Amino acid sequence: MVIRRLREDENGKLDAVQSLAFSFSYDMEESDGHGLNSEVYGAFLDDGETLTATIFTPEYDSLYCGKPFKSVGIGGVASVPEYRRMGAVRAIFDEIFRMAPERGWATSFLYPFSYNYYRQYGYERVMKRMRIKVPANVLAKFPRNTDAKMYIKDGPVPESDLLAVYNAYAANYDCMFYRSSARAYSAKPHKSQNLTYVWYDGETPAALATVRCQDGVMKVRELCYTSPDALRGILGFLRMFEGQVSEYKFEELPPDSELELLLGEYVDVEYSLDNGAMGRVLLPQLLLENSIYPEEFGHFRLQIDDPLSYNRGVYAVEYVRGEAQVIRMPFDSAYDLSLNVPALSRILLGGERFDARRAAYMDGVKINGNADDFFRAFGGRPNNLLEKF
Repeated sequence: MVIRRLREDENGKLDAVQSLAFSFSYDMEESDGHGLNSEVYGAFLDDGETLTATIFTPEYDSLYCGKPFKSVGIGGVASVPEYRRMGAVRAIFDEIFRMAPERGWATSFLYPFSYNYYRQYGYERVMKRMRIKVPANVLAKFPRNTDAKMYIKDGPVPESDLLAVYNAYAANYDCMFYRSSARAYSAKPHKSQNLTYVWYDGETPAALATVRCQDGVMKVRELCYTSPDALRGILGFLRMFEGQVSEYKFEELPPDSELELLLGEYVDVEYSLDNGAMGRVLLPQLLLENSIYPEEFGHFRLQIDDPLSYNRGVYAVEYVRGEAQVIRMPFDSAYDLSLNVPALSRILLGGERFDARRAAYMDGVKINGNADDFFRAFGGRPNNLLEKF
């Protein structure tokens, strides 16, 4: 088996594998006519040409404690039926993990077809998504306004205004990806019917919403804002659609979304909570060194049980005044707390608050001493993720 990055001229091979795995039609001649638009790794037979499995590996800058760290997305995990159960997907993951230190990938994220399947590679669910459905009259508390402008190619909204709002919003959450381009937004809204509006506080871009209206329902797919007044403002603008929609569905919200606080209504309003993306810590020492710690002194020894040899060990951490010193020691050193990688990933990235009592219910957790200083330092920072890959 040969694991390598696909060449620019191998788009046809990629589409052939993807079409079998995800049951879609493709034309081989059309596929062969253009190059790859993403970094893709594949498993080939020993001839190095017969492709049996693929994984897309887009790179992002993911925020952690307000700082951007390189992260690798995992998408398009696919294999040809006649070559399944031969370890091809695992071999590609092994290559991705091998590259992590040299590429500086501190974390990795994916959207699973099965949570149990990806746990074997160290991933764990780190996102929950809230959805809110409201009848139009619930927004009546927000005064209508026309202070928003639609993003369109060569239109009145520059890309810099979109990015200013999104990145200011993203800074409040762990895991969010920093954006340096507006490719996440449709510049041809009349064709795509994905409409993005930026709401302005005077001349300052302060909120945005990406929406799609269909069958009397507005789906709000992305909602970003920089202040309570900005959120009220964009909600008031969305009321301008009341003549064509009778219901609003706010999708892809974090569980602690401030929207719920502003709505203040629960009769005839539907709230739902779904499981979202999985994450994996790839370079734990980097995250331990760059976490925001309590002001008061604390210390702990954390054993990380990771099949990746460059992570496996005991990490002695002492912190004070918000910063820490981290020393990695052999795996068999004394420890206060042992975590396998899924448990570590959920605690460091998952936006939940744990203590020793609650963490003990999670697989992969062993408490061998006093771990209070560890739990005092981690958990509880809100997280969010809007990209799909």
